[in-house]
Amino acid sequence: MLDPKVIRENPNKVKQNILERGLSGPQFDVDGFLRVDEKRKAINQELEALRSVRNKLSDTVGKPSEEVITKVRETKESIKALEEALKELNAKWTWYMDWFPNMADPSAPVGKNETSNKEVKAWSPGSGYFKEAQLGNKDFSEKWMPRHQFHTKDHLELGESLDIIDIKQSALVSGSRFVYLKKEAALLQYALFEHLQQKLLSEGFTPMVVPLMVKRRALHSSSHFPGDEDQVYKIAKNGIEDSEDMFLVGSSEPSLFAYYMDKTLQPNALPQKFFAFTPCFRTEVGSWGKDVRGIKRVHQFDKLEMDLLCAPEDSEKLHDYLLSINEWFLQSLGLPYHILLMCTGDLGYFAAAKKYDFEAWLPHQNEFIELGSDTNAKDYQARRYNTKFKDQAGNLHYVHTVNDTGCAIGRTLVAVLENYQQADGSVVIPKALVPYMHGIEIISPNS
Repeated sequence: MLDPKVIRENPNKVKQNILERGLSGPQFDVDGFLRVDEKRKAINQELEALRSVRNKLSDTVGKPSEEVITKVRETKESIKALEEALKELNAKWTWYMDWFPNMADPSAPVGKNETSNKEVKAWSPGSGYFKEAQLGNKDFSEKWMPRHQFHTKDHLELGESLDIIDIKQSALVSGSRFVYLKKEAALLQYALFEHLQQKLLSEGFTPMVVPLMVKRRALHSSSHFPGDEDQVYKIAKNGIEDSEDMFLVGSSEPSLFAYYMDKTLQPNALPQKFFAFTPCFRTEVGSWGKDVRGIKRVHQFDKLEMDLLCAPEDSEKLHDYLLSINEWFLQSLGLPYHILLMCTGDLGYFAAAKKYDFEAWLPHQNEFIELGSDTNAKDYQARRYNTKFKDQAGNLHYVHTVNDTGCAIGRTLVAVLENYQQADGSVVIPKALVPYMHGIEIISPNS
């Protein structure tokens, strides 16, 4: 959540931030929040004074007079009434704080939607990094992206012809937006994970296996709730010991950061770098009719998430550091890509202060496919998780959180299949993945 001090001292900046993020509604009323905040402060002060009076009256030596007894009773009644009023104000105050988004970083382009996202880099094998004149907004660089010189297939046609992707059987088993990967496609999934895992281990990241079912606080603290609650599967309580609501994660990010919930780290403990490879589940509400063909947008997918905690002064450089790992991964696979600096209206969930999206080029469809995001949330998530660190002087501060989609496996598989297809319908395995493919270097219709 935002630091309340920021709202009190810079209300106009907060209003402008909400406007530039394209948000509207009563939950984003800054003036309404300030009125509640002032009333809350006044009642707290009044309560403090009344409690002091009550305590002094209660400390009266000897038998209290009728006047004192009456005064004590009236004071208690006043305290009870004010506590009820404060309870309502606290709920309203929290409601506002739940919805106020993070302050967008000054480097984020101001814009309403994806058309204002700025290309900061583009790369393709053989050409290397594109020149500045080849970069623009959204997908400007696509005209310089490589094309195959033969009739191509999309990933689904390729996968079905090679007998490695089956969405017909998964539709019978689970409905739409599910998939069976088999044979070389299944091996490719594990190869992608292993390739990136080896890199992260060499960089000093801690591997973690995390819960896939979490309580509301984990998703609220990451800021996936309340804004994106309709994207999350809620679990029926039958057979669950805990009475609290449980949810399936759409990313291991909430589980990873929740490991540090209500903890204080020592000065020499930062940064903390960690990753998890998990199934992820999303309802995809609002995306009906979008990316319906193949496995680009499904309800269940696997993802390697790489995240970190750091001191505030380090989050910007570590944000770029995670992006450099994304680039290493894509370049090692030989996948053409571009990187977008997201505009204020396309930052996504409320925690994001600054976000990069990285997208691979799909030569058959002549378009980019989003593979993941690299997000600096600054101290927004840490305030909800209550994750702090102690500096050398012993002072407490909230950590900064940076999260990154190291590899959305299914979408990366789509990019590999479409970019590495051959004229005869086969698919060459990227050299970086061959060591993990048990001797397989090419997927062909006859294999």
